[in-house]
Amino acid sequence: MIINFIIYILSLYVIINIFLFLIQFFISIHKYFFIKEIELLQNYGENSFVAITGASSGQGKEFAMQFAKRGFNLLLIGSKRTFKTKDLIKNKYPKCRIKIIEVDFCNAYKPDFFNKIIKYFKKLYVSILINNIGHRFAWKPYHEMPRNKINDIIICGTIVQAQLTRLIIPELLKREKKSGIIFITSQCITSSYFINFSDNILTIPFVSVYEGANIFGFAHACSIYEEYKNQIDILNITPGAVITDNTKEFLQHTLFKIECNKFINNIMKLIGNINGTSCGCWEHSLSQFLGSLFPFIKKPILHKIGMTIANYYKESAL
Repeated sequence: MIINFIIYILSLYVIINIFLFLIQFFISIHKYFFIKEIELLQNYGENSFVAITGASSGQGKEFAMQFAKRGFNLLLIGSKRTFKTKDLIKNKYPKCRIKIIEVDFCNAYKPDFFNKIIKYFKKLYVSILINNIGHRFAWKPYHEMPRNKINDIIICGTIVQAQLTRLIIPELLKREKKSGIIFITSQCITSSYFINFSDNILTIPFVSVYEGANIFGFAHACSIYEEYKNQIDILNITPGAVITDNTKEFLQHTLFKIECNKFINNIMKLIGNINGTSCGCWEHSLSQFLGSLFPFIKKPILHKIGMTIANYYKESAL
């Protein structure tokens, strides 16, 4: 009798999970293959600015290019290299107004760091904030990792996102048009399907501090979404391997990698159509599912990725 009851409960559990998976599967198919990009400029406001952190390279630079292409003005917050991005965009889209705030995000712990930024937030007609900045670094063994790098990773990956979000929200709530915040965090948690005998956390060895900062960013974005989802469009993007000029040396051979321009174009289609957490592309969504379905494959793959990244940064530092 007890055995029959246990079998019944397990069967019901599996059926429910299959049903939930099928729902999620069809939602993902629609999201990544059938959604059409909305008229972003019309919805978020002509003459408005998109504020982007870390636009000197990688995903931040591609975001800047894509929003300029669609007619938005840009507020780029980052290092001196950001001026190269400005020159590139102005040559291609001369009508785009571009303002640059030159900062070193590693100094974001200082009390006056955000003073200049808040002045621009109040002065310009900012419609969307892209929280993109991060400070990727890896080392092996961890106890020999440079002390200053640990501080820089934590500061860039936590304080910047938390404070910029706090500063921009009052300005976004004043607007009559739609407003948005896009968080670029990390594929740090997989969804659970069927009977999963493994935890759903993606742990990458040798990248501990960077991954810890990403998990903060993910959790922070989830909480902000729950609080403001009825007032602001919020996307919490959790990418896997995205190939940029900064990552091609150590992610080029990673499974389910995606080129940066394709990845950002996918996100542009999600803006205003989807809210909440999303992988951003079907490749990373599939990898997340397979990692949940076959948890035993996660550790060796992630260990190899972490080792490759650590070796790259250690060799670069020598």
